[in-house]
Amino acid sequence: MENINNPILKGMHAIFLDITRNVVFYSSDMIPIDHKGRKFTPELKAALGIPQEINNWYEYTIHLGSDYSRLKMLTIISACSDVEFLLKLFIENYYDTSANRPKNFYQRLDDVNNQIFITKGADLNSHSFFNKIKLAFQVRHICIHNMGFIDESFNQKTGLNLQIDSQFEIDNNFIN
Repeated sequence: MENINNPILKGMHAIFLDITRNVVFYSSDMIPIDHKGRKFTPELKAALGIPQEINNWYEYTIHLGSDYSRLKMLTIISACSDVEFLLKLFIENYYDTSANRPKNFYQRLDDVNNQIFITKGADLNSHSFFNKIKLAFQVRHICIHNMGFIDESFNQKTGLNLQIDSQFEIDNNFIN
């Protein structure tokens, strides 16, 4: 971070690293590991009616029909919130200090790019990371509104052709 002097960028970078990366993303990896280590005693299983073949909290979670994918979803949701807030702070402080933008404006990345950055001579589409961020925002949308399940709108907005009603696979490669 020595080469970034802008206080907004430095601050948001710190929030991303300290909260989203080091807490949310770390938790998405470590909670399942932690749950595998939380073993049930035979007495506890009997008292709670937990089947005898289930040995720990992880197995119990899977047995209930759940999984740990929501933790990865929270990582994407948090990272996109970081980007949204960064865009809002940066634009309001450096580009358009008098703007009163409509609700959700900073989530509409193409609008942000077209109405703010391109008019100032900077097209974010010329940077490969911007397409990754746009995909992440679409994943964020289905995580919030569809529990991560793909719909036609997701395929249309991303240009992907994934199976409708299947859950979008979020793994560490996607997050990184």
